[in-house]
Amino acid sequence: MCDELTMALALDEQIATAATDIRCTVETTGTLTRGQVVIEHEPFLFNAATVSVLTAVDSQRLVQLLTAALID
Repeated sequence: MCDELTMALALDEQIATAATDIRCTVETTGTLTRGQVVIEHEPFLFNAATVSVLTAVDSQRLVQLLTAALID
């Protein structure tokens, strides 16, 4: 449901009711999780980017947006 949430947020920023900033990187060596986002919980990964992750959304508004997209 990540794509749907991303599009809903692009259409209506008020859909996000809570978010948190995390440090992460993308694993590119292919050892265990090639191409996956790895969340950095320890402060020693200095080249990690900080991204904002949704932790809560207005579910009623999300259903309205999805319903409207399917009806049109």
